[in-house]
Amino acid sequence: MRNKEKQPEIVVFKFGSSVLHSEEDLPRAVHEIYRAWSGGTQVVAVVSAFGNTTNELWRRAQSISDEPEASALAALLATGEATASAMLCLALGKVGIAAKVLDPAQAGLRTVGDRLEADLVAVDAARLKSELRQAIVILPGFVGRDEGGYTTLLGRGGSDFSALFLAHQLGGRCVLFKDVDGLYANDPACSGPRPLRFAEITYETTLRIGSQVVQAKAVRFAASRGLRFSVTAIGASSQTVVGCGRDRLVASANSTPLCIALLGCGTVGGGVYQRLAALPELFTVTAVGTRNGVRALAAGVPERLIACDLEELVESECDVVVELIGGTKRAAALTTKALRSGHHVVTANKALMVDEGEALLSLADACRVTLRYSAAVGGALPLLEAIDRARKDGAIRAFSGVLNGTTNFVLDRLAEGKDLESAVAAAQKGGYAEANPRFDLNGIDATQKLILLARKAFGISLPFAAVAREGIDQIDPQLVRQSREQGQTVRLIASCRQEADGLVATVQPRVLPQSHPLASAAGIENRLLIEPVVGAPYLLSAKGAGRWPTTEAVMADLLDIKRELQLATATELFEDLRECVA
Repeated sequence: MRNKEKQPEIVVFKFGSSVLHSEEDLPRAVHEIYRAWSGGTQVVAVVSAFGNTTNELWRRAQSISDEPEASALAALLATGEATASAMLCLALGKVGIAAKVLDPAQAGLRTVGDRLEADLVAVDAARLKSELRQAIVILPGFVGRDEGGYTTLLGRGGSDFSALFLAHQLGGRCVLFKDVDGLYANDPACSGPRPLRFAEITYETTLRIGSQVVQAKAVRFAASRGLRFSVTAIGASSQTVVGCGRDRLVASANSTPLCIALLGCGTVGGGVYQRLAALPELFTVTAVGTRNGVRALAAGVPERLIACDLEELVESECDVVVELIGGTKRAAALTTKALRSGHHVVTANKALMVDEGEALLSLADACRVTLRYSAAVGGALPLLEAIDRARKDGAIRAFSGVLNGTTNFVLDRLAEGKDLESAVAAAQKGGYAEANPRFDLNGIDATQKLILLARKAFGISLPFAAVAREGIDQIDPQLVRQSREQGQTVRLIASCRQEADGLVATVQPRVLPQSHPLASAAGIENRLLIEPVVGAPYLLSAKGAGRWPTTEAVMADLLDIKRELQLATATELFEDLRECVA
């Protein structure tokens, strides 16, 4: 999402080999990137080779030659970074986020000096900023090009240097993700009482005690430019800010995993379980509620965690209940019971939030817990967050969008000459449509999403009947084909506009010129166009259907709750220590 009158924040994330041990760790990086991107930030990801890859490549080079030629060795070692970068791009695409890998030549990363210990001197900042308007930009760490076009390396730990150099050139902030949530006075891995963590630290102290965590050359570069940066761990709420004018130590509490009770283990539920199970230091799944255990077992859920009594499950010991069973009546009863039991709730159930959302949100406030539902609207597309950001800039006049990826996919197939039945079958085969896609085709799904967005944008709960709805279930395939032949596109558009006498809301197929910002939404991509009363429009796009985009939105809500609880615990610990000192 971008407002043409306002420059978005840029953040450079560095993911090193200490956090990306293998491709199985890629979802961890995706979670952090998605969280920043969904908040409206443009993200550059600098990626190191997986785990011990660089050392292994070095060993292989030395098995051939005791003194490998520098340019050949640099080219060989750079393949590890290139592989990890490409695989992160694929992982982002899997959850519906547009990403692009740039090699050092495309990024204009110029270096001088020794080919194995080079220094960065230039980058094509204009190209990077242009690419960031469309996608996450991924760059291989510790690699550049010299004046002769040869591959060069920035030395051990050089990805830290790359990230800081890019942040400086792009005018952004930099976060170095490590296997610890900051710099400590003593090694936190040692036995005994947990050591104090630096909340703030000077460059000088960092060079003295932190060289095992942050590359010294990178710290010296940051010091020479007065560039502050953060050191933290994936999923952590705490960090160390390097480059402050003082050293400030704070007590650090041991982080305990968030206990999750999962209701439903279907397409999305199974994906959420797998993501939670891959983050044992952050989450513990206490139980998985399902009518039968077949799909849960297929998703890898241990039999001991499978529970059939959902009413008992939502009152059990846990921190968060994730509701993914669908429907309204039973989901509302279970969610109500979970909130009254003092549990936070995350749901992807748009029907629930349309029919019962206001009452449930009020109940959550009364029970002093959180109800989050980002995944109910847009899959990986952070529509509710986009509306929130737009409202902070001023009043909204209107919004319109392609809110249902299934219909988008079907319309594309109709334009290619297929009939409706075969187009729907193709969507089902691809996992983009349910066994019964009626709510997609008749516009009910898009209408439910529109109602939730209107509630967020205008503070008004539209009755379902107030939305003029027409789906694509009765559309003439010939009209869709002819529109394409004439250079136009048919899209199911949900729109809501503030008029003098109230809101005007519609869901209907529309023939759009190719120049229209919603016309080029392809496949299962969703798009939202927000028109503020003052200023330029916002446009947001990403995949809106499928298992993994929705899973990522659920995970983002869970990680936000995790961070908020960690911060609350840290605040309580600080207050207790202050009282003891007093």
